[in-house]
Amino acid sequence: MMPLFEQVLDTYPESVKVVFKHYPLSFHKQAMPAALASMAAAEQGRFWEYHDELFLNQERLNGKTFLEIAQNLGLDLDRFSLDMMRPSLRKKIEQDVADANRVKVTGTPAIFVNGRQLKKRNFASISNLIDAELLKKEQ
Repeated sequence: MMPLFEQVLDTYPESVKVVFKHYPLSFHKQAMPAALASMAAAEQGRFWEYHDELFLNQERLNGKTFLEIAQNLGLDLDRFSLDMMRPSLRKKIEQDVADANRVKVTGTPAIFVNGRQLKKRNFASISNLIDAELLKKEQ
């Protein structure tokens, strides 16, 4: 989805903000630890870089990989490890899951524009939805 988001941000640089919400799938044993690791990286301002590395390394995710990625990104490893265990980060992820369940998300990725779910994941569809929302704002 990143190429689509990049295209959207390039087209609407002043109007669109991408907000990432976690939805760790229960059947994926490393999903929650990966979400916590990305949140720990976010505490050091490196969420997107960490996120991208998680996807590049998704076949070998484990505690060691999480630390390797953090080290490769130049994160403070002691802080990273402590942040991964912070209850407040887990609560943020749990809130993301609750929010997703409330709007009946059934899988990932799910894309919303101002609360309206995108049905087709292509630039024309998301552009039409954004344009409609921008038009509402102007009225």
